[in-house]
Amino acid sequence: MNQNMFERIKRLQIGSGILEYGVVGAPEAPALLLLHAIRNTKQLFAGIIPELSTKYRVIAVDLRGHGGSVAVEPFTFEQIVNDLVCLLDAEKLEQATVVAASFAAVPAQMLAVREPHRVSSLILLDGGYYSLGEVPGFDLDSVVSRLDATRFASVENAERQFADRYSAHWMPAGWMKEELVQTEEDSYRYRLPKAAFAAYFHEYTAHSTEQLFRQLTCPVLLLLADEMLLPDEEERRFYQDAAARYRAAVPQAKVKTISGSQHLLMMTNPQETLEEIIRFLNK
Repeated sequence: MNQNMFERIKRLQIGSGILEYGVVGAPEAPALLLLHAIRNTKQLFAGIIPELSTKYRVIAVDLRGHGGSVAVEPFTFEQIVNDLVCLLDAEKLEQATVVAASFAAVPAQMLAVREPHRVSSLILLDGGYYSLGEVPGFDLDSVVSRLDATRFASVENAERQFADRYSAHWMPAGWMKEELVQTEEDSYRYRLPKAAFAAYFHEYTAHSTEQLFRQLTCPVLLLLADEMLLPDEEERRFYQDAAARYRAAVPQAKVKTISGSQHLLMMTNPQETLEEIIRFLNK
């Protein structure tokens, strides 16, 4: 597993829980706080951390219930924000850019609203610009049940499936190890408990987009997957309309689609994602 991309793995006590995160880069460099997608861990950013850490102090977090962070309730976006504030305090960070993937883009924006002087900018990787409950065909209960019931024969089998799906065979061996736990039947399931899947998806389904978006004051880069790869016309139109609504609600946001990319941009198109992040930060 590519733990070597971090100089240190830290564990922060927050109440009865532990927040684990990896740190790499010069302590005096501008800080980047990386937040992964649901069920993933800090390892999701393996394709972009090494180069980012040459110019920035990179802090990649296992969000509550994920990876090395102990699964202690409550599993809410507000609690994620509280955890991140504790991390900023522990690392003595006066300012940071937050890079958030998928569902984590919502608490990232909540953090920017709550701590406007500490979040210098936001980079949202194909998430947070809509309410999940509005997506055509989305059913919370069936999605939670499917993910909770998902089983893999081995960590290697899970990694191979994701590599095939996202054309990401370059990902380091063992990158999913911290996402999974072994069952009594010797198969592997996601480490994130069903209660956390249900709670986080419910929050993503029910959050007030309009109210949140209009409170943002920092610069924002919204990087989007290529909706033209979606087979369903209604779904394609939904994401196009959602991006247009986000532009209207957050006039300072730069919205960019990475051609040919899928939802997990840092896996399917790591180089293009990296270039867009650096270009945005250098302006």
